[in-house]
Amino acid sequence: MNRFRSALSLLSIGVGLLPTARAAQHALTIRNVRSGTATLRQQGRLTILEIKSHAGSSLRIALSHPSNYRQGTNAPTETHLVAENPNHFVIFTDTFASNPGNIQGHCGASETGERFVHVVALGAIPHETLSVLMDSCLLDLEPSSRSPEWIAKPDSAGFSGRIILSFEEDTQPTAIYYVAPDGAVTRPEIDPSSPKHH
Repeated sequence: MNRFRSALSLLSIGVGLLPTARAAQHALTIRNVRSGTATLRQQGRLTILEIKSHAGSSLRIALSHPSNYRQGTNAPTETHLVAENPNHFVIFTDTFASNPGNIQGHCGASETGERFVHVVALGAIPHETLSVLMDSCLLDLEPSSRSPEWIAKPDSAGFSGRIILSFEEDTQPTAIYYVAPDGAVTRPEIDPSSPKHH
């Protein structure tokens, strides 16, 4: 009887750990972030950026993913750091499967997926300051190989640098976003005559 209870206890502990294991599968680490350990976690339809500082404090910022095509509940499959001003802002991309609910349908087996670029300010009130869809099989949006491009060049207006989004085959005009030292982002400057802007 005691063996049966012990086995039952172990089984209930194992079942209790299942949601934790499942949640761990939906966590992606953004590598090389110096502000702390940066992880993307999926909670239903919401993607959360969590940054645990080296001192032990933790920030959680909800991310948006604006698109003309309704995003499902799938978790991001890939993420890359673009740039960072430690403890001030972080710039990164995240990628989702284009159509996870219908792998036989349009873009179901797409290798590119739906990719967004984000800027998150890490100051007194951490928040997302930019979220742009830059690569989409569903919307036929194809960035150039170097996009998003970060140019860290402080200027007389007080900006730290700029993000340049350029696209293949002139399908979209080049968009330039200026990023302030606190992570604030300007509206895009559109350059329709130079989609291959440097």
